[in-house]
Amino acid sequence: MKRTEEISLENILNRTLALFSKYGIKNITMDDVSHELGISKKTLYKNITDKRDLIKQVIKYEIEVQKLSADRMKARNLNAIDELVHVNRHIHASQSIHQPVFYNDLKTYYPDIYEEWLEYRRNRMYELILRNLTKGIEEGLFREDLNPVMIAKMHMAQTESMHTSGIVEDKDLTSSSFIDEVFTYHMHGICNEEGLKYFASARKNY
Repeated sequence: MKRTEEISLENILNRTLALFSKYGIKNITMDDVSHELGISKKTLYKNITDKRDLIKQVIKYEIEVQKLSADRMKARNLNAIDELVHVNRHIHASQSIHQPVFYNDLKTYYPDIYEEWLEYRRNRMYELILRNLTKGIEEGLFREDLNPVMIAKMHMAQTESMHTSGIVEDKDLTSSSFIDEVFTYHMHGICNEEGLKYFASARKNY
């Protein structure tokens, strides 16, 4: 790759995230990063202190990207089911890019950074699920007898256990059919009759 010594921090973080997601954190060196970016290590170190600092900034960047995506979806003013369809589409797209090795390496070799990321992810995920459930009930698409708080916690626990139990294989976590099965299972648990009809119609478009 042709070297160009002018590069933005956002570009560094975006492309490093892609490297980590594909190959894991352990297998990527600072030499690999500078080579991929087409810059010298000297230029790289003007923006990054060391690999640990790079990882922290990559995680922060990913969080900001997720926030922006959530804000864009909220601005579209979709109903609760269409929101989940949108999220499922995003999962399909991101799972083929973000391999489990990325987070496995983060947990193994940088546990403090992993715990900070996990705490943020849990809080954010809980907030989004709870809001969606409440919205769906108000819109008459989800069951009125749902307990949003309990369902949000159960859904979070289910999602985390799939990644840590050892029962679900990594290949399943990136399988379109597995992702859709989990999604359908969740929807049939929370939708009322009207919601299921709408979901059946909406899913034909993705």
